[in-house]
Amino acid sequence: MVETILQLARVIGRVVATVKQETLAGVTLQWIQPLGADGAMAGKPLVAVDGIGAGPGEVVVYVTSREATLTLAEPFVAVDAGIVARVDRCELADGLAVRE
Repeated sequence: MVETILQLARVIGRVVATVKQETLAGVTLQWIQPLGADGAMAGKPLVAVDGIGAGPGEVVVYVTSREATLTLAEPFVAVDAGIVARVDRCELADGLAVRE
């Protein structure tokens, strides 16, 4: 059984590619920075496809692996990460929170 893990990240920029694979035509690419539970940077930034229209500075939820392709209308696309939600706030039991 494959486990899908939802992860938090902040959009730190947009990737503009004038030439890309045909199946990515019209798809927005965002540069995202993964976040830990405390809201601090965790890991290296990566590029994710964005089917929800997130913008710079917003906190988002993203998935990786095969599930990333399911964020697009065409499920047979060569992508490794896809944004699936925009986060308004994230509340934790110990009081720490991640906000937009």
